[in-house]
Amino acid sequence: MNKTTNIVILGAGYAGVHAAKILGKKFKKNDSVKITLIDKLPYHTLMTELHEVAGGRVEPESVQVDLRKIFHRSKVNIVTEEVQKIDVDNQKLITDFAEYQYDYLIIGTGSEPAFFGVPGVKEHGFTLWSMKDAIRIREHIENMFAKAAKERNAKKRQAMLTFVVAGA
Repeated sequence: MNKTTNIVILGAGYAGVHAAKILGKKFKKNDSVKITLIDKLPYHTLMTELHEVAGGRVEPESVQVDLRKIFHRSKVNIVTEEVQKIDVDNQKLITDFAEYQYDYLIIGTGSEPAFFGVPGVKEHGFTLWSMKDAIRIREHIENMFAKAAKERNAKKRQAMLTFVVAGA
């Protein structure tokens, strides 16, 4: 009897989804390998398209791809839970609902925005790092346009409609 090899991928961003796709194909016909992708959200966000949401050009749902759709007919098991702890000594991930044993663990939980010491950006700026950020920017822009439409003073109106982008 063959021992099952458990590969667990934590995070369904670009790295996690890519790793799961590659491993899913590689071990497609190997029943002794189990692949599990764990993320707190049931979808993958197309981060490179968040600016379209922020700018009001597309709806948020259009840049979210259901993980079950991505891995339909795949051997990758999708788990929508938030990992509370990684027990390295016992090789398991612990959520509020279950524990997931692993032989191999891939951590692809993303990164954090960097401000590179630019004064005022962290305190007064918006980041575009998540769907929540994109919606917040969109709402801010819409709010400023609504306020500016009611403003009679041209200088104040211009200030309300001035936006600065810091970063790439």
